[in-house]
Amino acid sequence: MRFWAVTVSVLILLVQGCSGTSGDGGTAPPATVGTPGGTSEPVPEPTGTEPAQSQQNKPSIEIASLPIGGIPEGGSTCNPISWLAGDIPSGVTIKLGTPAFNPAGIFEPDQTGCPADAQSCEGLLWTSQGLPQCWVGFKQVAPEGAATLVIPATATCDTETLCEKLKSLGGSQITLTAQPTETPTS
Repeated sequence: MRFWAVTVSVLILLVQGCSGTSGDGGTAPPATVGTPGGTSEPVPEPTGTEPAQSQQNKPSIEIASLPIGGIPEGGSTCNPISWLAGDIPSGVTIKLGTPAFNPAGIFEPDQTGCPADAQSCEGLLWTSQGLPQCWVGFKQVAPEGAATLVIPATATCDTETLCEKLKSLGGSQITLTAQPTETPTS
């Protein structure tokens, strides 16, 4: 047992003598691993060259319209947006794009219709860990018609299979109908 303790102590002194800590900012002391005798020895460096890691691109898809829903309170020009397709699978991140209306020309996005503390949807991330509600403000720009609120998105998935499942979810459930403008009577 004494031979083991002496060997470990000599090894530590040799490593410390070669560590290059000469006061010029040098290197940190070597990492050590405990041994059964209560002494420490340096962690062995790997031998050989490290293999190059391949770039790990995750599959992603563009989603033309998310499966969303929400009903504004009576007379409000700010629509709450919620994810309607159940739980987002673990390993999927959905980044919301710029809201628009289809067909165009009846309503336009206008975030000023929302309270100052209402979170905008554009750029918001939805994951299995969090589906924060967001809001889309709008204004009517035509006297009649109906339009569907569309929020495009990009989904990044851990696997291609997860992305394929998202493609089948469908799109928006939010349709707004223009209200006739009132004309004053004389």
